[in-house]
Amino acid sequence: MSKIDWFYLRRPIIMIVVAIVVAVAFALAGYHYEKLQRDEYQAALSTLRSTHQLYSNIINDIDLLDQYRGLYSEYKSSGLLGEERRLSWIESLESTNDVLRLPTLTYNLNPQEDFKRPGFKLKRGVSVMSSPMDLTIGMLHEEDLFALLEGLRLSIRNLFTVDSCSIIRVSSVDRSLDTRKANLRSQCTIRWVTINAK
Repeated sequence: MSKIDWFYLRRPIIMIVVAIVVAVAFALAGYHYEKLQRDEYQAALSTLRSTHQLYSNIINDIDLLDQYRGLYSEYKSSGLLGEERRLSWIESLESTNDVLRLPTLTYNLNPQEDFKRPGFKLKRGVSVMSSPMDLTIGMLHEEDLFALLEGLRLSIRNLFTVDSCSIIRVSSVDRSLDTRKANLRSQCTIRWVTINAK
């Protein structure tokens, strides 16, 4: 057996050990650097997703704002929002009657008051008002009442509700129908609704 000459091998062994230590150090540094870069990437990706979600929410809010702005303008122009439009209501009633030619139609528009219904709740800053209108309608037959209310609904975009209606016969049943005089009389109360948003 030949003896190992450690004197000659000492230098290459030291070089190999140093190379291994340097390689391990580089590997650890590379792993650490990769982990840092991966963490930064995940953080950037999370920020991008949250920014994209925020952007989508803003776009949705703008769309909703445009939609509500259009509805608000429509309601404002129709008279549902803002001050009451008593003259428009009367003109609409009279123009509907011009088409129907009811034997008689009288009305009384009362002062505006709070709109109250059971279970009806309002948000703060919004007040819903109603203007009661009493109608006395002379009719040839019962269908005239529904025709008047439907014609009123179609002729004006304002909102109104019917509180009550009663019908009584004013001519005897055995008498032949007179197409120029009222055979029935109806007493109705309707409410014109107006919304004020502060």
